Amino acid sequence: MGLRREDLKFKYYSREEWGATPATDRRPIATPVEYVIIHHTYIPAACNTTQQCFNAMKSMQDYHNSMDWGDIGYHFCVGNNGGVYEGRGWNVIGIHAGRANNHSYGICLIGDWRVAVPPKAMLESTKRLISTGVQNGWISPNYKLIGHSQVMATECPGTTLFNIISTWDHFSTDVTIFKTTVAKNNALTNILHIMYSYVFVAVILGIIGITIAVPALLPEPGENEVFTYDFPFVNRYQWGARQPKEKTILQTPVPYVVIHHSYKPAACYDAVQCKKAMQSMQNFHMDDRGWWDIGYNFAVGSDGTVYEGRGWTVLGAHSLHFNTISLGICLIGDWTTSLPPSQQIKTAKALIAAGVELGYIKTNYKLVGHRQVRDTECPGDVLYNNVKSWEHHVSFPATYLDLVQVKELPKEIKDKLIHGNSTHIEA
Repeated sequence: MGLRREDLKFKYYSREEWGATPATDRRPIATPVEYVIIHHTYIPAACNTTQQCFNAMKSMQDYHNSMDWGDIGYHFCVGNNGGVYEGRGWNVIGIHAGRANNHSYGICLIGDWRVAVPPKAMLESTKRLISTGVQNGWISPNYKLIGHSQVMATECPGTTLFNIISTWDHFSTDVTIFKTTVAKNNALTNILHIMYSYVFVAVILGIIGITIAVPALLPEPGENEVFTYDFPFVNRYQWGARQPKEKTILQTPVPYVVIHHSYKPAACYDAVQCKKAMQSMQNFHMDDRGWWDIGYNFAVGSDGTVYEGRGWTVLGAHSLHFNTISLGICLIGDWTTSLPPSQQIKTAKALIAAGVELGYIKTNYKLVGHRQVRDTECPGDVLYNNVKSWEHHVSFPATYLDLVQVKELPKEIKDKLIHGNSTHIEA
């Protein structure tokens, strides 16, 4: 850190102390920086002891390395006990806020601060860390303090934490220099939303570099730009997806979300297992069933990570007659007799909330289990009973026999149901 530890007004733990692996991305950052950006982790959860925070740091570094970021993305993280944990430190460009990376330090308050209030010790250490940066010339005396959500499409750092930092000295709403691809309700965003279904989004040190091609657009590495969510997200490119044979645009926002389980493959608990599960499902759907791609729009692993399937704007093949009016989300595993881990359920709910926020899912959407729209036991008895307690769950349709009465279904599909004509290219 370049400072004597005894001079610091907070507990400080170096990379060596928490067990960081060597960084492969050590590009120098120009100082003093003009911005400090506050984050939360969502996952991992808040840490209350030094060892818990060490484990959280390792978990984040492992996840960020799995996306080829070359290190943990943040410059520093802060735990509940007020301890400050060195990430990239003062001298290296981070990967935490897209175009803002070259002009900012990213400070992450470990935990989910959407509703809960961060402890006083955590908040005070964060302020003191920033003051240390100013006093030593790393941060401009006229710096601007902002939340992650001000420069990227995300809920981070959580509503409660954002409301707190908005009262701090140097908080600013001036982020115009970063407003490029993430502004909502403008023409560029609409174009990106359409393109997204044809892009393997390059989260790996990547601005969304777009090369026109048929049938897909491929990513090209560039400066740091992250299509970000408030939960771990692995895109098609990262899990090694095959290119789809064809695509049909899904009309959004959709009125329904359908919850599935995979049955097979089994539950996956880390990135390696879950990437293999995604590849296995895609191969089965394309090679055995003859579909154009993996059937689901998204899948969620027991590691609490979302894995992109067809994405937000491509018609899925997961619920036969219901595909045109829904997004299909699969919780990887067999949830017939056991409940998915809490972080898997939490992330599935957060994914739905993100879909609403981004305009892909209607605000008054209806949530159903797969068995409500097809003759199947999916998503498993235990998961289905849990899904019935989620917000927006509806009991109608109760079974596939009720589909002709679903008002949102197009007339041509209802006619096929009535006349027994169920021929589809994809099911």
